[in-house]
Amino acid sequence: MYTCGNRKVIPNMPDLILRKIFEQYDYPVLCKMERVCKRWMNIINTKFRKEILEVSIERLGSMFPQAHQCVPFRRLTISCPSDSHDFLAGVFRRSRLSFMKMTTDLNFLAGIDQIHVAKDTGRRYFSNVEDLWLLIIHPDDDATQRFLNIEGTLFSELQQLTLQVHVDPRYFKNVGEIVKSFILRYPKSNINLELHAEKSMHILNQLSALPSLPLYKIKLICTDFDQPQLRLDQLYGVMREQNIQAKNITMRDWSLFADGTTPVSYNPLDTFRISSCSIETVDNLVRSLQMTASQSTQVDGVPPAKKKKIVKKKKETEVVTEEGLVPKPKKKIVKKVVKKKKPVVYIKKLEVAGQCTLHGLTFLQQKAHTELERRLTTVIPGLDVDCSEIYYCW
Repeated sequence: MYTCGNRKVIPNMPDLILRKIFEQYDYPVLCKMERVCKRWMNIINTKFRKEILEVSIERLGSMFPQAHQCVPFRRLTISCPSDSHDFLAGVFRRSRLSFMKMTTDLNFLAGIDQIHVAKDTGRRYFSNVEDLWLLIIHPDDDATQRFLNIEGTLFSELQQLTLQVHVDPRYFKNVGEIVKSFILRYPKSNINLELHAEKSMHILNQLSALPSLPLYKIKLICTDFDQPQLRLDQLYGVMREQNIQAKNITMRDWSLFADGTTPVSYNPLDTFRISSCSIETVDNLVRSLQMTASQSTQVDGVPPAKKKKIVKKKKETEVVTEEGLVPKPKKKIVKKVVKKKKPVVYIKKLEVAGQCTLHGLTFLQQKAHTELERRLTTVIPGLDVDCSEIYYCW
């Protein structure tokens, strides 16, 4: 304790000066300093609540608990073993109600009841979280059931939900149950789905196990170095059968096959993105995209109705009254303005990015993408083609 004569200096410092001092220290040191006295604890916890709006919890491969605060992004990154319950309880005590964005894994949420959290009965654990990024790896029966039992007490209202699923053939059904619980609990949230798998068969089988759901974005990512084949016609069939609609579709690290006779999507797309893929036949991809765009001439999948012939009846100009025939009074004609429905645009933008191989155009080398752009804009005039992020390695 610093002294000046007989006066104790630190207890008499105003809060403003203490806050300036605390700004010089990082998160771990402040967690120790808050134990000095109740006044310091209140000031430091108030500082945390203002500066930490996002938390990222990583529990894979961590040997000991640690936390790092990124002040510019208002983010707290935590890495700890799965049994660090006391450490996590301290973090939640300081900042739990200020979290608005969270990144974590399914097993953490399934075991949240093992962490001491001082909350009222009926109150959610993370009542202010609006944006959740959830990693789903090996969701066995035990973890899935524990999550389903507790998911109603976790969040109040999610606006943005991203599910990153590392597909395992043993857990197709469990992933479907988890996704279904989120859809029923938060029907108004924007849902992004990422599926990581070694084979396209695993992707298709996992999609077949999912309920009907509207997605803002779906990403299909291959984890095999050899780029196995993914047939776009099979993907179209599964998504249509399961009624899985996505506004944006991204393919990454696949060998893409298009048959040229099947659209790439049965619902309107904002963006179709191909990243670091090998396109087996450019001509077939162009035809499939053309078929996708041609659905714009139909409204909700129904072709425009034929015009019916209108038979005009002869107007009666006179009516019979006691006084004889008198002219029929004219009725006011109210013209109804019927707005014509604009055709739905089924694909607005195509993005080709990363290290892509365009089979059929490889002889053009680094100008292959310009020929792809030319062909697409010729057959689909309204399509926005963006190849600005493509690169070649030859």
